[in-house]
Amino acid sequence: MIAQLLLVRDGLENAAPSMARVLRDAGVIVRTVSVAELAEAAPADVVLLAIPAIDPVATCWALHRLGYRWVIAASASPSSQECITMLNAGADYYLDAWLSAAELVARVRVVLRFSAWLGDPMRTPLYKDVLTNSSSI
Repeated sequence: MIAQLLLVRDGLENAAPSMARVLRDAGVIVRTVSVAELAEAAPADVVLLAIPAIDPVATCWALHRLGYRWVIAASASPSSQECITMLNAGADYYLDAWLSAAELVARVRVVLRFSAWLGDPMRTPLYKDVLTNSSSI
């Protein structure tokens, strides 16, 4: 099964079309929706969006409750403090919406690999195995 990414364009209006095109050209399955459509959209493996600074914790938890296992916070004007805030709020990854095409694809693929790897029970070691067998680390 090929991983799917849901790109929420609100807050990324200027960057979203370019991001979607670059990711699609790289073979990523991308669906684009607005915030209003998000609750009704079929969950994807990964959701990429600009998380509002008003209540990022509530936003991240709401996304996880909707079935999104991986949340990538994107910003059109990133800062180190915003990155820290979003990661501490529950985002799984953070990126600049204006990355070069190659870097955007590489960073999204990192999250898609994590998603696939953690979704495969044959590749996910049990915690007790990791703790008792240092060779698996």
